[in-house]
Amino acid sequence: MQKTEIQSVTEFEHFLNRLSEDDLRLLNRMVVERLKLYHKVRDLKNLAQFNVMDRVCFNSEGRQIVGIVIKLNRRSVTLRADDGHQWNVSPALLMRR
Repeated sequence: MQKTEIQSVTEFEHFLNRLSEDDLRLLNRMVVERLKLYHKVRDLKNLAQFNVMDRVCFNSEGRQIVGIVIKLNRRSVTLRADDGHQWNVSPALLMRR
């Protein structure tokens, strides 16, 4: 860490020490909401890499599953595997073939 970063962290710690329990709970809710927003943006970026009918693959329990994207959901991709099974998979786990 650089000196200015350490100073900022120290100042933030002093700020936290002055907060009441209610203030800390509010701050916690704000941090959780911000993290949810970051996750949502990340998920949308991952989903944007795929289209219906893309050929994709992922690993499950040591074996590679290959299939076609049939639907883009809010947080996952639905695909029909070559063996006929349907999977809902996080786009972060998929690779285009």
